[in-house]
Amino acid sequence: MEDPAGFVTIETPKAAVGDLDFTGNQLSPQAPLGIKDALSWRRLQLRRAKLKAASRTSALLSGFAIVAMVELEIGQRPVPDWLLVAFACAASLLIAVHMLALMISTCILPNLGIATPMDARSIRESPHDKMRVFIEIAWVFSTGLGILLFLVVVVLLAWVKFLTVSRGAAIGATVIIAPVVLLFLVFSLLFYRQLTLHKFQRATKLVQRLQRDLKAFGDDPGVAEDVDDVVKVV
Repeated sequence: MEDPAGFVTIETPKAAVGDLDFTGNQLSPQAPLGIKDALSWRRLQLRRAKLKAASRTSALLSGFAIVAMVELEIGQRPVPDWLLVAFACAASLLIAVHMLALMISTCILPNLGIATPMDARSIRESPHDKMRVFIEIAWVFSTGLGILLFLVVVVLLAWVKFLTVSRGAAIGATVIIAPVVLLFLVFSLLFYRQLTLHKFQRATKLVQRLQRDLKAFGDDPGVAEDVDDVVKVV
């Protein structure tokens, strides 16, 4: 829409006719989201961010692995066969893991981009809850297993490249990467432990607040049913 001064005005999305909040009431234009829709929107934002991070990481690391395999020149150097087999298998597995994560991210991301906090119906129609397993697989493959395989490939590449030239260079690369792998594993365990604890504490506080609200409303069966629905999605 264009006003007389020549400026373009963009109309913000409004709740569609027939949209209901978590209590079953009609959503008015630009009405705030109910608790259930707000929680769903938070989960959608988190899973969208995971897919974006997974797609960027997978594209970068898989590209590195492909370049490493293509540009590696063995020639007539007496590199042990077991070392070449280990490098080829690790690099191929790295590419396969990241390509799977990239495929999942590319397929699911467009379906999550259509939701908006101004339209509760678009949040309910988003497949972020149904696709949760695939999103977590992409996230773990890209940022967990994929990065670990990347470090392994770097070590094997150093041995293949420098074994016949300078064994000390290969040993030095291994000594540097090995503590990083250990720190990566420790950080991963601590991170998921703290994240799980944080989610549990947040869910506990939300359930306690909902129980207090339920007591304040008394014995209204409609409110009790709505609170049960919210508790199930926490």
